Amino acid sequence: MKTKYFNKSEEEKIFFSTLKERVHNQLEGKIISYGDFRFWTKGLFWTLICYLSYSFLFSNSTDKIFFWLFYVIFQLSGLLIGFSFGHDASHNTAFKNKKANSVLHFFSFLTIGIDPLLWGLRHIRSHHLYANVEGSDIDIDKNPFLRLSPTHPWKPKHRYQAYYAPFVYMFTLLHSVFMSDWVYLFSDEYDWMKRGISKINLYVRFIVYKVFYFLLVLVLPIFFTDFSWSFVVLTFVTASAFTSLIFIIMLVGTHFFDGADYPQPEGEFLEHTWAVHQLHTSCDWDTNKGWARFLSGGSNCHAAHHLFPNICHTNYSEINQIIEETTKEYKQPYHHKTLFEMMFSHFKHLNNMGKSNVCDL
Repeated sequence: MKTKYFNKSEEEKIFFSTLKERVHNQLEGKIISYGDFRFWTKGLFWTLICYLSYSFLFSNSTDKIFFWLFYVIFQLSGLLIGFSFGHDASHNTAFKNKKANSVLHFFSFLTIGIDPLLWGLRHIRSHHLYANVEGSDIDIDKNPFLRLSPTHPWKPKHRYQAYYAPFVYMFTLLHSVFMSDWVYLFSDEYDWMKRGISKINLYVRFIVYKVFYFLLVLVLPIFFTDFSWSFVVLTFVTASAFTSLIFIIMLVGTHFFDGADYPQPEGEFLEHTWAVHQLHTSCDWDTNKGWARFLSGGSNCHAAHHLFPNICHTNYSEINQIIEETTKEYKQPYHHKTLFEMMFSHFKHLNNMGKSNVCDL
């Protein structure tokens, strides 16, 4: 990863100091740095739905259609456990105790298949520092299918990426399970990300996690249901595709949208301070809707999460208005859309990136 340095603009520093003071005044006296009653109620709700639907897979009265439906619910609610519990645990905002957060993080990702430790390391050490910065944010690394940033090289196939992108997105989770995780673990290119974590710890956790995951999603359903292995595998693949689409719908437009900034530093220095950089590269959606916060684990309040990652996501509803008002007062950007508008903006962005005259920088 290329280390960058943020601008030290006094004006932008004053803006963020004011914002932090207003936010902490609003939340004074409340539990904000770890999970409260709302946090645990929501997370446990999705956990109950997830494993209850999983238990129905083994019922003798379950036919193929219901097996597939229960499997989809199992996978989808498992993803929502990751949103509700796992994301906060990776930021140590579920429990006061870091080890307890680590345990919750591990089990919250169990039905998703993405190694939680590797995901947490790249999410915090790369993405949260340098969102949308080529070479520093792993989430914007070049890929062989889509041109997501003007810093990526253009190819003729990108003219059509707005049309074939949904099919690519259907394989997001499977790609992470069977390819990305292995690259992040074994490639020397990502040693910076794993610094401070012993290789034995990385490898043992990785193996244990993958064994648990495959036992849960494939081995047990194959051996302890009356369905053929081929049907179980097909169910696993199609459920993963559906879950991937839901994952993408809620997240991809929060950074890849029409109007997002893709900063290119002059030498080692970025244009803005860290806080203002987050505002230029993030988009909120439906922050005033309870259903959106309930499903997304606060990921719909992306500006709040990037600016205040050490505050549990169940508090974001109380600070979104403060962020909007303070950014307006200090003439800083704040991107907010409905979910539909964000997805439309994302595909508009894909279409723009597919034009040959939008050359790489």
